[in-house]
Amino acid sequence: MKGPFAFFIHPLNVKDLYRVIPSLQNKSLEFLESVIKFIDPFVAVEMEIETTLKEKIYGMFIVIPLLSKQFIEDEKLAMNKLIKGSNLAIKFGAKIVGLGAFTSIVGKAGMNLVKNFGGTLCFTSGASYTVASCLEILDDVFNRRKLDKRSLNVAVIGATGAIGKAITKLIVKDYKKVFAVARNKTRLNVLKNEVRADNLFISTDIFNACMNADVVITATSNPYEIIFPQYLKKGAIVCDISMPHNTSEEVLKNRKDVLVIEGGVIELPSEPTFRRLFNDLSWNDIVGFPENNVLACMAETIVLTAEERYENYSIGRNIDENKILEINHLAKKHGFKVKMKEIEMISRTG
Repeated sequence: MKGPFAFFIHPLNVKDLYRVIPSLQNKSLEFLESVIKFIDPFVAVEMEIETTLKEKIYGMFIVIPLLSKQFIEDEKLAMNKLIKGSNLAIKFGAKIVGLGAFTSIVGKAGMNLVKNFGGTLCFTSGASYTVASCLEILDDVFNRRKLDKRSLNVAVIGATGAIGKAITKLIVKDYKKVFAVARNKTRLNVLKNEVRADNLFISTDIFNACMNADVVITATSNPYEIIFPQYLKKGAIVCDISMPHNTSEEVLKNRKDVLVIEGGVIELPSEPTFRRLFNDLSWNDIVGFPENNVLACMAETIVLTAEERYENYSIGRNIDENKILEINHLAKKHGFKVKMKEIEMISRTG
């Protein structure tokens, strides 16, 4: 048995809390935000899985009790909880920790955790496999629709973050035009100078970028809906990697011409077995996926454990292109598959 690994998860919004603890449904958002701050990290579920190479992997999913926006609003509190969660992982013998959702954003995108724990514990955000799986699923859509990327314009929303920047650098040579969108103009200019491509255009205007794009990729650290029906061209393709998703439910309801897919969904090589499920809930209740599906960030942590690559892998805001290619190869070697999944209408309040 290889491992154990640990993976940090957290409630993306109050709907996640209500799903996991139904008795909270009559509590206000303000009450929940105030109470959750005082809850220490805990193990929600333990998982065992076998790869196609017959490697048995063991790990655990540790809840960092904060909502998405709380990671942004109080980074000191978030870091304190991440350190407690890391110590809990060490207590259970974990050698590597995957940083899910907003746990990968604070503390200089994981760099502070690496500094805090030295060689005692390794970390990865899973960004490398997230990038690889996003691009693979888009290529699959293009092949099905017989679309030529060289004739398409693409907008990358969140282009200065770790994932958005890596995607922008990888795709700029393949598309007609690439619109890199972010809030910080200085970081956009740095990206423009790094890439140096005539078909790369930087912008802080989401609306105009999306209106000119055949394909929209969202990879932001914004916990709110920012892509609305009026932003999108007829027949646009949206690949939403952000967690929580940035695509408005109004797009799903009212723009049937638009394909909205969830980037970074991975099918596991075998049916996992679970134990110690929090509140006797199902895997689907806890993470929002069927039992044989995980996000690419989770899958990257499992694959690295299968390879016994206990190192700081996808950390910081500059993702190594070689690691994107490598983790994609290793995932396929162990039987992990990128899965096509359209986003469903789920209210994302809080």
